[in-house]
Amino acid sequence: MEKVKILAVDPSLRNTGLVVVTYNSEKPSSNPTAFEVKHCMVLVNPLKYKGKEAILNMLDMISEISFETCYAEVDRVIIESPAVMFNKAWSAGTISSIAHVSGGAIALLGIEKTHIFQPIEWNRRRKKEVTHAQTISFLGNPDSWHYERRVKSEKHMEHILDAASMALWWIRSNYLEE
Repeated sequence: MEKVKILAVDPSLRNTGLVVVTYNSEKPSSNPTAFEVKHCMVLVNPLKYKGKEAILNMLDMISEISFETCYAEVDRVIIESPAVMFNKAWSAGTISSIAHVSGGAIALLGIEKTHIFQPIEWNRRRKKEVTHAQTISFLGNPDSWHYERRVKSEKHMEHILDAASMALWWIRSNYLEE
């Protein structure tokens, strides 16, 4: 049985989402048991941390979970990088903090097995609601996924869905013929 484990990370200064999607290539992709969504969590950075301290605390949290077997023993790590640095819709501070967290996650989770993508590459300019609906349609209801830590808010769930969507995109792009 050929199982591929993909860890996807949706980095942010305040809330970083992590999801492991496992694909069993010996089953047809239309088989609901071909995919498992496991080890979902959102690392939440307390508001008491500001600026550089917030970046360092998020990286400390990523470092801590990087040693957990479920995250260390994956085949690939997919990490979102920030959108273009000169996007007027985002402040330079927001973009640079995401870039710091994204770059740190690459180093902490294994540079040799990590791939980094901008949102436009994996979501193809679709609205989040459309991408999330397609992911749920394919991987099943998020209530049935395995969580390391329960997600406490709808805003946090967005990071889980983004990470799951990235992992699904990677699997489809690299393991499924469409």
